[in-house]
Amino acid sequence: MSNIRLKKIILAIVENQLRENDPPVTGLAYQKLLDAGYSVREAKEKIGAVVLTEIYDVLKENQPYDETRYGLALDEMVQQSLDFEDTHVILTEWDEWDEFVQRGYEVQNEQDQELLDCWWRAWEIFQNMIRQEEKRKYSLSGLMEEQDYQYPVDEWLQDLEMELGNLGEHEKRLDFCSTVLHILDWTVDDGSTFRSAIGEELYAAGKIEEGEAWFRNWLQTEPHNPNAWNVFSWCVQEHEGAEAAYRLIRKEVIGIPCTIQNILVFERAKILAQHLERKEDLKWIESQMKSFYDSLEKLEYDNDLYDDFRMPVPKPIVKEKKIYPNDPCPCGSGKKYKKCCGKK
Repeated sequence: MSNIRLKKIILAIVENQLRENDPPVTGLAYQKLLDAGYSVREAKEKIGAVVLTEIYDVLKENQPYDETRYGLALDEMVQQSLDFEDTHVILTEWDEWDEFVQRGYEVQNEQDQELLDCWWRAWEIFQNMIRQEEKRKYSLSGLMEEQDYQYPVDEWLQDLEMELGNLGEHEKRLDFCSTVLHILDWTVDDGSTFRSAIGEELYAAGKIEEGEAWFRNWLQTEPHNPNAWNVFSWCVQEHEGAEAAYRLIRKEVIGIPCTIQNILVFERAKILAQHLERKEDLKWIESQMKSFYDSLEKLEYDNDLYDDFRMPVPKPIVKEKKIYPNDPCPCGSGKKYKKCCGKK
């Protein structure tokens, strides 16, 4: 399956069959492959090849789906895989990494310690692979392109950062984010998720001056980075209150138009202005946000009106700041999230 988009679709079908155990023959074939030593990804891809063949046959012959035929095809594939096992080098370093990553996703939200153990082992393997290239420093996008987008490296790195925060592994999270920024080239890609996490952890450790210096030094090189302002304001609110947080972020929205680049900051400022009852400021903020969203809707309408074959321009997906149990509740009550809206 060389077509990347098609491959993702087929693998999604396989994962859905396994999750729903429908049909059961998929789960049986999957387990046999795992027992034989194949990695999670290898097993899913082998089943995916059978799924693709079945879809092709159904379309070609214009016949209904035949579960018996599909089951026999899976049995034949498994038997061929078992016969091939003796000469098959099952795991490369990337496959070993992926094995731990996928195992972690399978227990996510159920067994926190097992998840962390799996992903931390994957992190050790990942570092070793990257550092083997002594004369080359990969960018995240370049690394994924070289792997033909086969492995979800970007999503996994961000998910691991989030889980370390959720589990209260502050020292590991700080070390992890610092290492990620060091071993990869961030000239092209956006590393603000990991940079903001470092500042957040410095504040959480009580190193207020160090944390403030971290954010201000960052903002000297990227004066309008939305993630920097957003997380910086959360840290300030936690230690100095909403008033101080709003003073910090106000200059980034008042008198400035709302765009796709700063919508995250406007959303944050809106919450604070509502909480502090800054009516005049709130009027400006809401009017700018309304103008921004109206312009997107108009652009989408115009595209549909004049070109039926062009995809409509989507509204931006705004990645909100992650809310950890000990974070201040976004409702502005002043309580920790776990003791306020987090209970719901």
